[in-house]
This record gives sequence, C-alpha cells and structure tokens, in this order.
Amino acid sequence: MFKTNSKYKFSALIIAVFISIAGLYGCGETVSTTEADNLSFSATSSTDSIGDNQNILILDTVKILIKDIKVKVANNNEDSTNFKVGPFVLFLNLSSNVNVISTALIPAGNYRKIKFEIHKLEDLEAIPDPEFADANGRYSVIVKGTYLGNYFVYKSTKSAHQILQLPSDMPISVGSVSNITLIVRPYIWFIENGIYLDPFNAANANDIDNNIKDNINHNFKAFKDNDKNGLPD
Repeated sequence: MFKTNSKYKFSALIIAVFISIAGLYGCGETVSTTEADNLSFSATSSTDSIGDNQNILILDTVKILIKDIKVKVANNNEDSTNFKVGPFVLFLNLSSNVNVISTALIPAGNYRKIKFEIHKLEDLEAIPDPEFADANGRYSVIVKGTYLGNYFVYKSTKSAHQILQLPSDMPISVGSVSNITLIVRPYIWFIENGIYLDPFNAANANDIDNNIKDNINHNFKAFKDNDKNGLPD
C-alpha cells in the first residue's frame, strides 16, 4: 500500500470508506437508468466535512470501490434484493451536494436496511479505474488532497462490510422513484484528538485507517431523501 505525491512515496497504508459520485467511472459519465426504475441511491458529504479555515487539510478527491449493494426487506433478516452488483467506483462529492450513484428496479415493498461491501480488487477482477491497481498492489480507497499545501495521494487495501439501518421503513412502489441518500464525513479520517494527522507520515497510517473504519461502522448514515436535498424526509 502506498501514499504518493510529487516528493513522497510511502508504504503500509490502509483505509476503508464510502460514497458520493457523479458517475460510475469518470466524472463525465452519466448514471444508467430506465423509465421503470423505482429506487435511486445517492450520497453526499456532511456539512461538517468542509476542511478547515486554516487550510491545513483540503481534500479534493475521494474514490471508493464498492460492490454488492443490497436493500433488505423490513422485518425480515433473511430477505434482501440486489440493487447493484459491481465492483464499481464511487466518487465522493466534497461540496455537500447530493449525487445519484445508481438507479434500479426492485420489487415493491417496505425496506429498512441497505448493505454493501467496500472492496479491494482481487487479482483476476477487471480494473474499473486504473488508479485502483499498480505495480505495488490493488486498492479499495483512494484519497487525494493537500496537507499544509503539499499534494498527497493516500491509498488503501482494506475491505469492509456494512449494514445501515434506515430511520424508518421505506415503502417502494412501482411507477414512482424513491431515493436513499448516504452521508459521509471524510475529514474526520485525518483528525485524532482534535489534531490533524499528517498523511505523509507513515506512522499515522494506523490511526487514519482506524478513523476511516470507525467512520464506516459508526458514522455513516442512510435515510429516505426523495427530494435529494441531503436531509432526511
């Protein structure tokens, strides 16, 4: 695993996170949809994920490789519906705008949970984005930005499974489109006890890894957001 910039290249970096995109790969691509689709899945960064007023840390790109998005039927721990298989790349929107990740047609019903996997590419899997594989390995997450004005790239090989419970049952019907939004807080990955973690310092890799893992496990939120304003309906 490596962090790189124009001056640095470090090994042993790990992280794991999730979502918000303008397309499945390449910001110019559009989300594939059909008139019959009745569920869209969107994401955004939270309003407190805007960097800092001293310009210590500024993130400009967060890309996450995910697969096997499923929605789970309410009051049923076993029954779930495939939403998107993947793996595919998600681009985190760092401006707090809501972007649609994908749409699909699923059976009508009440749904309560969303499940997904943050995924490091296996050796034989196709590479959806060339930055997720290089001579040093394959990755699950890529973060780019500046720290004290110096540009960095932070790469992770960590994989993680996650199940998020919606605040209430979400009815999905045929003939109308409902939307689930997931909210992410990327800047807290690089802060520990109120102090910024230098992403160039390999000694901080474990703390950054743990922050991202904890963010996935405890701070990711998903909710019904049919008007796509980034707030629960």
